[in-house]
This record gives sequence, structure tokens and C-alpha cells, in this order.
Amino acid sequence: MKLKNDLQSYAALDACIDKYYRNKGLPCLPYGEGIVKTSVIDGRIYEEVYEKVYFVARKYFIKYGIPIDTRNFFAMLFLAIGPNYVPMFWLVTEENDSKFSMDSTTEAVTHNLAMLDEYLAGRLI
Repeated sequence: MKLKNDLQSYAALDACIDKYYRNKGLPCLPYGEGIVKTSVIDGRIYEEVYEKVYFVARKYFIKYGIPIDTRNFFAMLFLAIGPNYVPMFWLVTEENDSKFSMDSTTEAVTHNLAMLDEYLAGRLI
């Protein structure tokens, strides 16, 4: 399913992430409300990305961002390290960053979560 800036897509993102971790037998809870990040350019407000945070396996936080402004933004998975969220392409080598998808689909979300599992297991650096 293609994810867009609408309530149906926000619910699909939640369902996709919940299903992925439920199938692995791991708890995953949405943390807080999803937010739409905006910027102001020449007095106009532009919506950039929808972001939602999840608490996974009672161990770590992830954030998933779905682009609204597709000219400058891509779908992206972030891992919390300390007080900040870091995009996965900062954490892996240049040859492995292409293994993460920037597509805005539920299939890409599932793929990126699998790649996160590989990273956390030490098989993807």
C-alpha cells in the first residue's frame, strides 16, 4: 500500500509495524502521537514529513517518517541513540545504506524493519 498524508495511511503505518513485531512475538507500542513536521518559507507553511515513534521489544525506540513533500524528503527509519534519532543510513556503511528503502509503501516499511533487525543483530554494519 502506498502511504500518503492521510489518516488511512497513518493507520496503515501503525498496523504494518504492529504486525511485523507481533509476528516476531515482540511487543511494539506507539509512543505519543504522530506529528507532521513543517517549515515556513516566505510566510507560507509547508508540510514536510509525518513522523511516528514506537517503543519496540521493551528495549529501544524507533521513528518512522513518511514524506509529504516528496521533492525533498524520503521515507526513512530512525533509531534512537541517546536523546536523538539517527537515520539508519548514518549507522551503516555506504555499501549497506542502499539496502534500506526510501519508498513510501507498507512493503518498504516491512523491508526496513527487517534490515533494522539485521543491523541490531550485528550482521549489517
